[in-house]
Amino acid sequence: MTTRNLKIAALTLATSLVVLPLGGVALAQNAAPATPAATPALPQGQPMGMTQIIDHLSAKGYSEIREVERKSDKLFEVKARDSQGARRELLVDARSGEILKDERD
Repeated sequence: MTTRNLKIAALTLATSLVVLPLGGVALAQNAAPATPAATPALPQGQPMGMTQIIDHLSAKGYSEIREVERKSDKLFEVKARDSQGARRELLVDARSGEILKDERD
């Protein structure tokens, strides 16, 4: 091998030793496990808005969400369909998203 070829080989090896670990870091950052339809975390004690309640219930399998009515700063009343298609009337905690009442509508 000529001196020029050795320099090119050494430069290629040095570059790959620098670039490969950086590429691995970038891949590791993009490879975070996906969580199924997670609702964004809210500051402690802050009530959700109507769109957040709709997103939260959709993630739980409810569809055709309609008549979202704020009953107080702590409660929403929602009419929707469950995963089997049955009409449901829900009472939802505005702060936690917990379903407090689930009745057939």
